[in-house]
Amino acid sequence: MSLSRALSNAYTGLATSGFRANVAASNVANASTPGYVRREVITTENVAGNRANGVRVAGVERHQDFSLTRLRRDSDASFGRANILASAYDQLNSELGAPGDEYGLFASFESLESNFRELASTPESPALQNAVLASSTELVNQFNDLATMTNSLRNNADANIGRSVETVNTALERLHTLNGDIASMNPLSGDGAAALEDERQKLIDSIAEIIPINDIRKDGGQVDIVTDNGVYLLSGEVHELSFQPAGVIPPGASYADGTGNLSGLFVGDQELTPGTGGNFSLSSGTLAGYFSVRDNVAPTFSAQLDSLAADLVSRFSNDGLDPTKAAGAPGIFTDAGGPVDVTNISGIAGRLRLNAAIDPVQGGSATRFRDGLGATTTGPTGNADIINGFLDALNASNSAPSDLGLSGSFSSIELVAGFSSVIGENSIRHNALSASALTRSNALYDAEIQKSGVDTDQEMQSLLLIEQSYAANARVIQTVGEMIDRLMQI
Repeated sequence: MSLSRALSNAYTGLATSGFRANVAASNVANASTPGYVRREVITTENVAGNRANGVRVAGVERHQDFSLTRLRRDSDASFGRANILASAYDQLNSELGAPGDEYGLFASFESLESNFRELASTPESPALQNAVLASSTELVNQFNDLATMTNSLRNNADANIGRSVETVNTALERLHTLNGDIASMNPLSGDGAAALEDERQKLIDSIAEIIPINDIRKDGGQVDIVTDNGVYLLSGEVHELSFQPAGVIPPGASYADGTGNLSGLFVGDQELTPGTGGNFSLSSGTLAGYFSVRDNVAPTFSAQLDSLAADLVSRFSNDGLDPTKAAGAPGIFTDAGGPVDVTNISGIAGRLRLNAAIDPVQGGSATRFRDGLGATTTGPTGNADIINGFLDALNASNSAPSDLGLSGSFSSIELVAGFSSVIGENSIRHNALSASALTRSNALYDAEIQKSGVDTDQEMQSLLLIEQSYAANARVIQTVGEMIDRLMQI
């Protein structure tokens, strides 16, 4: 081998060792950086004039297991939906309360029954009359507050859908830019291209939690993004999601294939709206969770709550309970001051009001619990007939409203207990699903780290080998220099 070739070989080896040292040092420095993927320098023989002439850097490879990453992203999407639903049911269950709680709808029904019993034994007591009034007022407030909370839950879900769509569209635009930057990047430009790929991976991960996707690798380091049902979101250009937030959702509003009052989710003419059963309908991701809350969880809870409120108004509107009440007029509880319209109970939980005849705020008197809602004079102070009638109405076994998902006949308190049980069971079930999805996601994340993360011990060993390689090439250059100096002295 000539001195010039030896010098050339050593010089390329020296340059390659320096490049490898920089990449290894970057691995060690970013070992704890989220989303960082271990790099490895790819070297190859440097050929000039059909003759080997040292080594050269062919590129920097990111050690990412794409199949494992896709599994982890699918798991993230499943957890995203499960977590949204679990959080929604937790909120509903917490606000509704359960038997044994000191607050909530069940506690308010229990308090009303207990106070009616005490008043029935001492009907002349103003304090007990006021206690029944307070319990009735609290029960109305409970229904009103639950209706408001449910509407807020639904409105927030709709707003979160809009924000999620904006997040996805913004990420797609950035991915499109990164595709171009990576394609134009020189593979020998150090860690630059790999860093851009890390950023791209984080963006794809953020989208995958919102909407289940696959990334398709293409020539030039570019990727296309497609939903798990085959709708392209990025393929040379961005195909944006479209959604129109409702702002404030009125009671009873729904979405039904674009014919309702609410917006669906589209990419161009292709519909992705979860729950519609279409070919491209989303089944996981946080977007699917928010749609489920908006179009299923909250409306179902609201309908069940309205059924309970309508049952309550109807129980106390029976003309046989109170001979002083006008026929057909509402009893203790009213639908915005009037009787129940069985064809329009949607939203009645928010419209529930006390009868003005017993509400001092509206000019009424608590004595009418004893004397009758239509009484114009004070009746016998010891007469508990009407009070006992109200108590019987509260405890009468009536057929359960169909919306509650209960079969059989129940008293008002039994209906609320059954309703609480249904919501509690849903909360437990969805929390279990969320925990299971999170466990799987974490396991896949750990497996991914094992495959693509940085092993600092291994990197330190690599640095020692690189140092030895660097020293050997430097020694060759030094020796060649000494030989040339010696030849010059001859």
